Amino acid sequence: MKQNFKMIRKYFFITAISFWGFLSTTAQSISFPDDELERGYYQRPYFRYEAEAGKCETTGTILQPTFDQREIQTEASNFSAVQLITKDSYIQWTNEKAADGLTIRFSLPDSNDGKGTQGTLALFVNDRFVQHITLNSYWAWQYILKNGSKYPDNTPDASTKFPRMRFDEIHLKLESKIPANTIFRLVKADENDIPYTIDFVELEEVPEVVTFESIQDDNKIAYSPENGKLQYFVTQHKGKTIYLPAGKYEVDGRIIINGDGTKIIGAGMWHTEIFFNASSDDRSTYNQRGIEANAGNVVVEGVFLNTINNKRYYNNDPRYQVGKGLMGSFGSNSIIRNVWAEHFECGGWIEGADNLTIQHCRFRNNYADGINLAYGCKNSVVEHCSYRNNGDDDIASWSRGDRLCENNIFRFSTSENNWRASGLGFFGGKQNKAHNMVIADAMEAGFRVTCDFPGMPFSSEGYSEFYNISVYRGGVAAGQAGIGGDLWGNQQGALHINSSTQYDLQNIKIYNIDLYDSKNDAIFIGSGTKSIKNLLLKNIQIHGTNRYGILFSGAKGNGIYCNISYENIGAGVNYNVIPATFTFTEDCSIVSSPIKKDATLKAIAGYGEIYISGKENTPVAVYDIWGRKRFQSLVVSGQAKVTGLNSGIYIVRWDDSSSLKLFVQ
Repeated sequence: MKQNFKMIRKYFFITAISFWGFLSTTAQSISFPDDELERGYYQRPYFRYEAEAGKCETTGTILQPTFDQREIQTEASNFSAVQLITKDSYIQWTNEKAADGLTIRFSLPDSNDGKGTQGTLALFVNDRFVQHITLNSYWAWQYILKNGSKYPDNTPDASTKFPRMRFDEIHLKLESKIPANTIFRLVKADENDIPYTIDFVELEEVPEVVTFESIQDDNKIAYSPENGKLQYFVTQHKGKTIYLPAGKYEVDGRIIINGDGTKIIGAGMWHTEIFFNASSDDRSTYNQRGIEANAGNVVVEGVFLNTINNKRYYNNDPRYQVGKGLMGSFGSNSIIRNVWAEHFECGGWIEGADNLTIQHCRFRNNYADGINLAYGCKNSVVEHCSYRNNGDDDIASWSRGDRLCENNIFRFSTSENNWRASGLGFFGGKQNKAHNMVIADAMEAGFRVTCDFPGMPFSSEGYSEFYNISVYRGGVAAGQAGIGGDLWGNQQGALHINSSTQYDLQNIKIYNIDLYDSKNDAIFIGSGTKSIKNLLLKNIQIHGTNRYGILFSGAKGNGIYCNISYENIGAGVNYNVIPATFTFTEDCSIVSSPIKKDATLKAIAGYGEIYISGKENTPVAVYDIWGRKRFQSLVVSGQAKVTGLNSGIYIVRWDDSSSLKLFVQ
């Protein structure tokens, strides 16, 4: 594949000062500029330490950025990582804040049978040995046939396949905290020449154990292995609050929740692990994993879900799905909170939920979707979550079958290192929203709105909306599979809009989007046999591409745009020829979001006071035109009062995504 190395060099410099920010003058944690915009998982509890030039100290080898997918660093953040090859080679950073929770994103080579290899790192703090850490590539390394005829599996064959998902993570609670402003070092402890690749490290303070006594519920009961198998204990105590003390629980079957009001509460995601150990290589046990809930008012909270599974399907056959971490309908008014799910087919696949809330979860290193609200999910919110290294859409909603997904909201979450499909994907539905998201280092599309899959179409009632989203290094140029392109070698946009084959793509509103350093085209607008209707694009900032700002590919239908800005466009022109079959009209009268009917604004000339009316206890915030938040409060006694604003233009936003433009004289 032809490489534009000038673009890569420029691109790497830009990303070093955009998404990751600058190094601290003391500690070496990385800043995230989108935090100020409250985009992404800005409330994350961990600090990031990158294994890249200028962001660490190392005697290892720093891998340079490239677009060639044969190189392992194309799956690393910023296309760069550090390899520790010889014994005693190391990488180190200065710590920002005292922490005892350590996560390492790493890669070790696979074995010939696809079951991985192991290696050992030694952790030192200020030259004092702390403990050994064992890395295992058992769950990493999926392989794709070069002709694209099968889903990825875990059986290597260099003659017919190419690899993806070359990284995995390990997280552990350290025996003692790493103090603030100390140097922590990872040292290769093994005598071999095998590369141990480090992408980054995250450190955080592990919360205290949630105890049985601290749970304020008269209906609670504690589980112990002496009570028998956990899956049976849950079915025997429907409607109870079941507490799982700290520890690792080996489970050989699926946990099914069928009683309304059932709660499973662990001691915390760092303390309570449910490990599903049924073999996914055995025809009789391949799907015996995950938590399935088909009742309402269910709570799952404070657990780490892991599994022995290391593939997407049993026998690479989509009829034999090996089980999601979270599945079922979850009925009405259920909550999933502080759950960490890894190494499942999907982190979560929920169908038919109503008013489900998912908060502060981590869906990482799964073989398909991170989370998918599908088949009739409605009125649900997924927020403040981390997605990483998943092998299908990280965050998705698919109105599959004959049930429409409607009025679901995804917000304040971050997708990273997605290695197939997209970081954010919507396929049919009615008035769904995704906002305040960050998507970084997706190997294919950054986020996509397409008509690729059968099911209920996009509704003509209202709009599906996507706004306040940043995409870094998204999209991919077409190329030979395994070297460039998606799994089939096709191109994908950082923002991919395609009416393709199943139904018309209609009533889609996309605004306040930043697309940074797109690997090919920033925006792809295309059609197959279907058309695009009522596409609205507003306030789209394109910051660097390797080809076009917008690629029109056989597009049919119509769209309206306002305020699309371009800089550092690789092709030298902002977009290619717009097909005669597509009408693309500039119209800045389009409204970014609905005006809140029960709210009023009043600016008092000369005083800079604003009285914001709305529903009681509704969160409201005021931003300047650069996106910086200047005020945040709740509506109390019918209004919130802001003072001290200079003259200018501001945006007032409510928690339900309504907004108004405000002029202060």
